[in-house]
Amino acid sequence: MKGDLRNVLWIHPRSRVAYEEFHDVISFDTTYLINRYKYSFASIVGVNHHGHPTLFGCALVTNEDVDSFR
Repeated sequence: MKGDLRNVLWIHPRSRVAYEEFHDVISFDTTYLINRYKYSFASIVGVNHHGHPTLFGCALVTNEDVDSFR
């Protein structure tokens, strides 16, 4: 499928800074939701110094196979 959007990863610059501070615990979850385009929503979440979840990034993934995550 030439020209089709396959996978998208979004990370805000502040999230990159937060990751440098709070990278001890990371959750990468692709089971949240599949939208009408059949893309899985993936969240990348860590835990900050207050024990609260911190969003590091998110992605839309077409397939949950090894090549999609490279």
